[in-house]
Amino acid sequence: MRIHDRGVPHHEHAFTGLELVIIIVVIAGAMTFLLISLTGGEVPVFFRTFPGGLVAESAYMSGDHLQPVGSVFGFPAVSGIHGSAELMFAHPDPGRLGAVRMMISLFMGDTGAIDMDRVNVSWAGSGSYEQLQKTNTLPLICPNWTISGKYNMLPGRSADSDNWLEPDEEFEIIACPSTGFQPYRSFTLTVSPEGSAMPLTVTRMVPSRVLPVMNLG
Repeated sequence: MRIHDRGVPHHEHAFTGLELVIIIVVIAGAMTFLLISLTGGEVPVFFRTFPGGLVAESAYMSGDHLQPVGSVFGFPAVSGIHGSAELMFAHPDPGRLGAVRMMISLFMGDTGAIDMDRVNVSWAGSGSYEQLQKTNTLPLICPNWTISGKYNMLPGRSADSDNWLEPDEEFEIIACPSTGFQPYRSFTLTVSPEGSAMPLTVTRMVPSRVLPVMNLG
């Protein structure tokens, strides 16, 4: 015969939503403390912030990527004002392409940012290769590259003054090699952010006739 207790309440313990949140917070805090201890007191990369208050290195954690916006424009290897920047060539040649200008942005939906001060820019073509250095001063002395303009894609707003390329922003960059490229010669401009973001590679061919302004597509 089985005897059932009557009048004695039985309490079965179950996690409430609040208890679960507390446990998660405690675990996250312990992991953070452990990571900081292991890195000698440095804050882990994914907890840093960039101007604007978003996660600085989320570009490297989520894989934000660069993309060209609109057409790439070419200019002859002649010293003077090209677009929105003044360029200077050690060996000018009006019959050669000497610089390109393009707009870049993050992929649609990306939420991080890319520090343009830390990207690597290179110019290659027909057996030649050179690493271009970034400069913040004008005129742009070739070979070099610079950010020649910053814009916000949302109407009525302006881009930040910093060099972090953030969502809804577009940067205009101008790059030039040490030697101009002849007509029908192809070249590749590569912009490589640090971290896991894929490099932006733009390959174009110099038109048959070098003009003051050339739409390279």
